[in-house]
Amino acid sequence: MKKIECYIRESDVQPLVDALAKTGIGGISIYAVQGFGRQKGKGMGTLMDKMKVEVFTLDIEMDYVIGTILDVTRKGGFGDGKIAILPVDDVIRIRTGEKGAKAVF
Repeated sequence: MKKIECYIRESDVQPLVDALAKTGIGGISIYAVQGFGRQKGKGMGTLMDKMKVEVFTLDIEMDYVIGTILDVTRKGGFGDGKIAILPVDDVIRIRTGEKGAKAVF
């Protein structure tokens, strides 16, 4: 499994949620965050409002999920965001004790 974390514009959140829901993902978490990077026109240290989206996915579905994220959020300009892909050793559903993919999907 993988955990995909992406930082995107607030205006892209609902279109992304709608598109990801159609992929059959097991769930999504969204957080309002602030940060800075190399966004054109904004100095280093100037905090920008962004949204952080977290998705767990099976390895075999990862490319499809990332493609969906890119299709929705890529505008071709500064500030489109970032995607990080992290390995997941295990996931445990607290209620049942199920592990792995069963705990997510």
